[in-house]
Amino acid sequence: MKTIVINNQKGGVGKTTLAVHLAWHIAETGGRVLLIDADAQGNATDTMKRHRGEIVAAELFRPGRAPLAGGTEGITLAASDSSLTDVDRGDVASIQQFRDNLRASSQAFDVCVIDTPPSLGLRSVAALVAASHVLSPIYLEDYSVKGVKGLLQTVIGVQQRYGRSDMKFLGLLPSNFNTKSPRQRSHLDQLLREAGKYVFPGHIVARDGYAEAVAEGMPVWKLKKRSAQEAGREIRTVLSRIVEQMA
Repeated sequence: MKTIVINNQKGGVGKTTLAVHLAWHIAETGGRVLLIDADAQGNATDTMKRHRGEIVAAELFRPGRAPLAGGTEGITLAASDSSLTDVDRGDVASIQQFRDNLRASSQAFDVCVIDTPPSLGLRSVAALVAASHVLSPIYLEDYSVKGVKGLLQTVIGVQQRYGRSDMKFLGLLPSNFNTKSPRQRSHLDQLLREAGKYVFPGHIVARDGYAEAVAEGMPVWKLKKRSAQEAGREIRTVLSRIVEQMA
């Protein structure tokens, strides 16, 4: 089982939209997907509730709680609930317990997608330690671009501290990109100049269809509006590229 973590310590960068669409895309192409909502806000859980499995995300940080395939349409959701916030106040041993539980279920799934909270707590560290791949969506505004160095340091720091040199950082993915904004285009150019080797080859354009898609619990490419269809073509290109890089 490949495990991809969608990680950024800032909110509002499109982590959940990316995570759920990646799960839908992989499942539609025949993959068995475990989607873990490790964010106590539970946005991915709201969107994907019909795929809910028997084990909630908080249980994965306890011994002997390997998730079983039990969702629908190739996706099993380990849902968020209020007990997730207690995990960050728990024992650091839960970092290894989380990784062990995912290893124990590796025959039941092809890909695990983890949506992480917008903070660097124990849940995020555990997800990064368990990851085979990490992808970081970023918003092309001043505060987000300035945080890129810290984000990279976090990923590299976890790799070094926990001996995960085999973890592959897929890159920084510009998300919610307003292509008509001179400021955002300038920030993208700056990002490519200063951290080009860490930038994922693609971006997700800001489009109205995404909000409706996650509210309706279906991928944007299944909506009938023209703007949603355009968004669907764009994001599927990015998702296919992500899957290729995970191979």
